[in-house]
Amino acid sequence: MAARITSEKGFYGWINLAVTALMGMVAPLYLVSFGYFLPFLAKDFGWTRGTTSIAATINMFVMGICGPLAGIFIIRYGAKRAILLGNILGFLGFLMLFAHSRLWELYVGYGVLIGVASGLGGLLASTTILNNWFVRRRSLVLGIFLGSSGLGGIFLGPALMKLITTQGWRFAYLVISGLVLFIIILPAILLKNKPQNLGQVPDGHGNVAAHSGTRPAARRVGYKTPVDFSAGEAMRTRCLWLLIAYFCMSMLAMNALMTHMIAHFLDLGIAAALAAVALSVMTGVMTFAQFGAGVVGMRYSMLSIAVAGEVLKITGVFILLFTRSVPVIFLSMVILGMGFGAAMVATMNIFPNYFGLSNYPKIMGFARLFWALVGGMGAPLAGYIRDTTGSYLPAFQMATMIFVLGLACLVFARPPVHPSLKETEPAEVYAGAS
Repeated sequence: MAARITSEKGFYGWINLAVTALMGMVAPLYLVSFGYFLPFLAKDFGWTRGTTSIAATINMFVMGICGPLAGIFIIRYGAKRAILLGNILGFLGFLMLFAHSRLWELYVGYGVLIGVASGLGGLLASTTILNNWFVRRRSLVLGIFLGSSGLGGIFLGPALMKLITTQGWRFAYLVISGLVLFIIILPAILLKNKPQNLGQVPDGHGNVAAHSGTRPAARRVGYKTPVDFSAGEAMRTRCLWLLIAYFCMSMLAMNALMTHMIAHFLDLGIAAALAAVALSVMTGVMTFAQFGAGVVGMRYSMLSIAVAGEVLKITGVFILLFTRSVPVIFLSMVILGMGFGAAMVATMNIFPNYFGLSNYPKIMGFARLFWALVGGMGAPLAGYIRDTTGSYLPAFQMATMIFVLGLACLVFARPPVHPSLKETEPAEVYAGAS
């Protein structure tokens, strides 16, 4: 049955955006909360930071292995089921961490259960739903969704540190499990996978395309493939492998930084509460950068925004290497937040723009396999460097160089040409791909 003309007032895509944004406010606890718990777990149980950080590595490895499987699951059963199943496992994982007292329990709870939750019911599933519902406004919507994660982080970071230092880390894990249940799992019941399921069309605009059952035309900003790639076709492009290399390096450096940022601040003699505020400043700036990148992305190339974001990330870490001053540390957090926010929104748009939507879960899931496996090495590597040298600075220097290499891969990841267009449109295919 052809999709009916739908006014924006009755467009269910906005409900999907509201639900995913609400979920996004709590979702960062899956990834960044470990950095808050790390020094306290290591101290209470007498574990080294390197050994404790292996939990973060297992988490990334499991999340990466789940990537291709999650893509297949989402295409077959829908992103909504992936979100529900994944976050139920996450809820159980946080409950296990609340009660754990052995290293292997930490590895299973955070590494395996929460790793599966992130891989199956996290970013891939949520962005699949939003990509299905929005085409013309995709950059704006993804900016709002990703920005919601930063918005939650502004308050969650200091609140989490307050809970850990006053009520203990076990109580903090119990609170997180409650947030997952009431802010992610229960609202996710309202999600709808595709507009066609409700007789609607992407972006809520009725036009000729709506009557023919095809997507309405989106304003052309930067390159967007006119023909969707299959997973196999995407894997045979140099662009995909360069983007995978970029993400591998970005995640490797980012995982090292985010997991140990609080511990680094504590090593510098900064009070725990102030350290949490510094990280929340970065998260807050990242939020506004994501919102801003979503708006700017409707008018400018996502590649240009991603490159600008990477330059800011490199600048922020470089400043962090040479200061013990609290005001300058806050400055570096502002710059890092701008870089992380802009780069994240832009790169999440690049994949559907370059390879299309039909096989987005499979292609993105395949890419996540690599960057999660490589990125997972960042946390223990930085931890072992600190245990060996007594400082995080060598690890952060390494992260800076890795960001530079990743930027080079991003710059050379020229938009791919679908095999069916190589003979017919050799000159025009890159129009707008600046």
